[in-house]
Amino acid sequence: MAGLVEPPYQVREDGRNPGDADAPAAIDWESLSPTSVRLSSSVAARIEEMVASGQLQSGRRLPSERRLAELLGVSRGSVREAITELEVKGLVTRRPGSGTHIRRPSHSLFTGPIVSGVGLSDRETTELLDLREAIEPAIAARAAERATPADVEGIRALARAFESTGRDVERRMQLDAEFHQAIARATHNALLAGLVERFMNALDATRRATAQTESRFRMSRSAHRRIAAAIASGDPDAAEREMLEHVRAITAFLSGSQHRRGRRPRVPEAKGDPR
Repeated sequence: MAGLVEPPYQVREDGRNPGDADAPAAIDWESLSPTSVRLSSSVAARIEEMVASGQLQSGRRLPSERRLAELLGVSRGSVREAITELEVKGLVTRRPGSGTHIRRPSHSLFTGPIVSGVGLSDRETTELLDLREAIEPAIAARAAERATPADVEGIRALARAFESTGRDVERRMQLDAEFHQAIARATHNALLAGLVERFMNALDATRRATAQTESRFRMSRSAHRRIAAAIASGDPDAAEREMLEHVRAITAFLSGSQHRRGRRPRVPEAKGDPR
């Protein structure tokens, strides 16, 4: 008889996972065929298909990378890449000490083609930063107009936590992403929340390359404080202005970092550009 995987966490007394309408059936991971799955993209596609069909519901824990690799007949590296791809898409979340879990994405398929890759080129990074500048200030303005008291407290708490990270770079990156995502969620627009979540994940490598610098940390710390204050005061103009200044400063900082590493940052070409 095939082994069955039961979710061992966050189970209510009635045996149901939070957020599930009915207690889901156990998943038969042994039924996955190793002959049809060879690449990380195929692994990701198979798990995504199980989520879309309802076979994997929000809250389910995936087997370990080692176990999935054994079941699918692929390397652990392929499984790890697949999990990263699913994380970028917002379909899984990694919890230190408890594994990888299926999550109900806050976005729809509308945002999928916009930010879907892992490992961006210099031009794609520049265009993604341009996208941030185009939409995040407007998102901050909407958050100032729509945020509930709980939203405001969450944003302020994240700003305070970011200030106290010290030299813990991983914690800085996590809290920075959570801060921007919390602002997007405060708009109460799932598409905007999903879009910010996706491009923060897609920019992970770029953010990691500069997150360890103290000047970057001080710049973001101050900006987060001002943005949070503007949203808390319900001032959309101030929130938009502070976010625009913050995103532009980050873009300029990253451009300077590319120059120092000997990489010339590209800019999107305007229509009719003779180049």
